[in-house]
Amino acid sequence: MAILDRFLKKDEAPAKKPAAKKAVAKKTVAKSEKSDKPAVTSKVDPQALRLLTKPHVSEKAARLADAGTYVFQVPMNAEKVSIRKAVESLYGVNVEAVRIIRTSGKPVRRGKRVTFRHDVKKALVTLKKGQTLSLYEGV
Repeated sequence: MAILDRFLKKDEAPAKKPAAKKAVAKKTVAKSEKSDKPAVTSKVDPQALRLLTKPHVSEKAARLADAGTYVFQVPMNAEKVSIRKAVESLYGVNVEAVRIIRTSGKPVRRGKRVTFRHDVKKALVTLKKGQTLSLYEGV
């Protein structure tokens, strides 16, 4: 009677599972007690990662990087103050100024239909003298 065996196995299985979970919990506690050093957590703000979408790579951006100004693509709702805080927290540098460029998408023709590319918002971040970022090396 295989049908009845299925029901019996279900009743027996929950009794064994809690015991296994308690043993696992004890093992993790024992591991954390052994280490004297506190757990190191990275303090990277997830909001900062969302703000700086990607560095804008172009010839003009590379020339500006030599002068200490770096170009990032940012979301359309990003603000200067939040961009400044994001760059300072992610890269550990001091920002002198933030300028924003908002461009509308170019029209693209596909047959009779005219569509538009996505709008882009770029942030030009100027660092204080003597500070650099390694964004455009090897480009």
